[in-house]
Amino acid sequence: MAKFYIDSLNAPDEIKESLRQLSNNISFNKQSTKGANGYLFFGHNKILDKKVAVKYYYWGGDKTYHAEPKQLSEIKSENVIGIYHAEMIGNEWAFFITEYCQKGDLDGLLSNEPLGVCEALNLLSQILNGLSHLHGASLVHRDLKPQNIFLTDDDRAVIGDFGSVKKVPEGMDSVPGSGHSILYRPPESFLTGDYGYSGDIYQLGIILYQLLGGYLPYEPTAWLNRRTRKKYNSINDPIDKDMFIDEILKNNIIKGKLLNHSSVPAWIPSILKRAISKATRVDPSQRFESESAFMAKLHSLKTCVPDWCILDDYLTLEGDTSFRLCETTEGLYVVQKKKTSSWRKDNSFPAADLSSQISAIEKIF
Repeated sequence: MAKFYIDSLNAPDEIKESLRQLSNNISFNKQSTKGANGYLFFGHNKILDKKVAVKYYYWGGDKTYHAEPKQLSEIKSENVIGIYHAEMIGNEWAFFITEYCQKGDLDGLLSNEPLGVCEALNLLSQILNGLSHLHGASLVHRDLKPQNIFLTDDDRAVIGDFGSVKKVPEGMDSVPGSGHSILYRPPESFLTGDYGYSGDIYQLGIILYQLLGGYLPYEPTAWLNRRTRKKYNSINDPIDKDMFIDEILKNNIIKGKLLNHSSVPAWIPSILKRAISKATRVDPSQRFESESAFMAKLHSLKTCVPDWCILDDYLTLEGDTSFRLCETTEGLYVVQKKKTSSWRKDNSFPAADLSSQISAIEKIF
């Protein structure tokens, strides 16, 4: 990033000056426009010979709750993004230099094809492992969402974007709620203004819902029904339009109606839907009591749930005998194969709807 480019950035002067200093060791080449929580730049660290990301965030000068950059840089977990350097600049801004994950974030993964059941559970378990290190250091993330979970070259899930992380002071169990990512904000951050460790559990419950195929629209107008859409269309000011939808989202969240469990695919067992429900209870005391308890539940479920996945565009259950559901204009039919054979139609399964076919296969699997 040339000096003239730094000068032309729409950023505070202290960030520009910091970038000039970092340019001695980092060749910047890109600024990310994804997300609104701070400023994010990418480049190549000439000393480390590594691609890096540099994230600047506003912390507001309140040291009571601010997570000192040094605290985060000392966290060593295979599921927390590697922090090479962290520093405060002035009384309002700080930055982290982290590893750059070329495979992108979970949002990109979710935009491809549905994940297999065990793949989804493994990814969330990894995120929970990273969260246990943050909570162990008395830190809450407050902005866990697919855009802030990254994938390393070896497909590990790592927690990143620490601009909303707060330190929970000794003797307390919560901090002020974050104003970012209203879609993932837990109910208590609206009802009491507080955010505790269970708020992070709630956010991971939403991520599990998405990993298992649950529908969570990012398009704001998707949350409107016929009545509210009419009201929305009558509003002229764009800011008032945004506030109107935010209020709808807020009401859905505090009533526990954000997630539509009927959108979760038919092959996801009800026991996993109940785990999502427990993690996302409106009352924080009814959620999993810790990330360890949530992780233990997922590990126990992984041993007993069928690992349905999408292979070659077909819903598939692999084993010594593998089954696959195919669809024609005449309806669904089942094909199967042994490990050493090819796929063939299994006429022992009568024509039925998707749920019935899945149940029938699971009974003999």
